[in-house]
Amino acid sequence: MEASALKDTIPETARAALEPTRRGARLRRRAIAVGGFALLVLGFFVAIGLGRLIAFALLVLAAGGCAFVVGRRLRAGGTDGLRQRAVTAAKAATVVTRRPAGSIRSRKTERRERSTRSGRRNEVARLNSRGIELRRRGDPAAAAEAHRAALEHAHEAADPSTEALTLNNLGLALAHGGDEQAAIEHFDAAARLLRDLNDEHHEGQVLANLGSLHGRGGRQEQAVYCLEAALRKLEPDSRAFQHVQEQLRRAS
Repeated sequence: MEASALKDTIPETARAALEPTRRGARLRRRAIAVGGFALLVLGFFVAIGLGRLIAFALLVLAAGGCAFVVGRRLRAGGTDGLRQRAVTAAKAATVVTRRPAGSIRSRKTERRERSTRSGRRNEVARLNSRGIELRRRGDPAAAAEAHRAALEHAHEAADPSTEALTLNNLGLALAHGGDEQAAIEHFDAAARLLRDLNDEHHEGQVLANLGSLHGRGGRQEQAVYCLEAALRKLEPDSRAFQHVQEQLRRAS
């Protein structure tokens, strides 16, 4: 059954469940009327002296009418639970029908996407660690492959910060492998991403790597420019700041 049909059906059932209570109220009103009429007649006959026998008969009649109404009410009392359940079901149906049909699926999809992104970030961290280890062991080609794989996962995870740091790692691997132009391009891309994220500390580290690469290539002017830019981004009391200062002194 569709949600719209459910919304139309349940309230109708609730109204049907409330009907016995309304009938009970009408019976009570009738009993009061009958009892009042009987007492009025009783008073009349007592007043004209018809005796105790007629008075007793009228009292029995009034009591019988009241007992009948009470019995009907007791039988109708069993519908109170049904009435309560129907009203609760009607409220629940209203809540359910207000919820978009795809909301449950959307939440499940969001959970799957978050789980997928988390898994990709973990894979990025693993591949980057592997690449750094390979580079330090003297295998920059294998390190670059690990960082390229990490870069794909970072891009799929839609995590620009992780993507920028992976670009920096790939630039280091390429620089150690002798491909300076590709390394410069990856450092530039990483610095732009970090600048957009307002991550000055990591941007300063990337600029320092870029300045070091220019210095090793004999491009002193570019090296000094990048190192000075790195100093403006790094915290003065950090080790990275002191290291860049030393590099800048050598480059000057």
